[in-house]
Amino acid sequence: MTDEAKYTLSPKKRFICNLIAAIGILTCGAVLLVFGIIGNGVGVYVSQLIVPVILLTIGLIFMITSLIQMNTVTFYLAIVFLVCSLVSFLAHFTPLSYGMIYPLYIASPAIASLFTMIMSKEYAFHLRLIFLFAVPAVFFQLFATELWSLSVLVPVLLMYCGLVVLSFALSANSVSEE
Repeated sequence: MTDEAKYTLSPKKRFICNLIAAIGILTCGAVLLVFGIIGNGVGVYVSQLIVPVILLTIGLIFMITSLIQMNTVTFYLAIVFLVCSLVSFLAHFTPLSYGMIYPLYIASPAIASLFTMIMSKEYAFHLRLIFLFAVPAVFFQLFATELWSLSVLVPVLLMYCGLVVLSFALSANSVSEE
């Protein structure tokens, strides 16, 4: 089987994925329209819903179609969109503020890699990505909870970046040309 044949969707799968996308977008628009009309009456304003609902829609479309296609890249993107949607919902509808939970945005590639690792069975690659993004997310969470000040966060981030670059340099140097 050629690579092209391996990654080409059948017309039936392509139709189903496009249908799912269309239904998702129409549903998203309908939900926003309903809250645009009745939002004042129930205390949930469409301005609070636009970002989280659109991110949720994109995430769900990517999630469902990635499972149909068995596409790990789309699956990874789905998780990132879903995490960002969750952060937006939490910031708008709970006592948590963006200032308290923004490190989840930074951790979203690590969270996506965690789930994608299971689907792709590429453990070493995804564990490196998880570590790459989870560590700075922890640093920013310590800053967000005011356990660290900016005078600690910035130097620690710079040192971490230096270690990451050193790690890349050492691993690139150890790879043979063959």
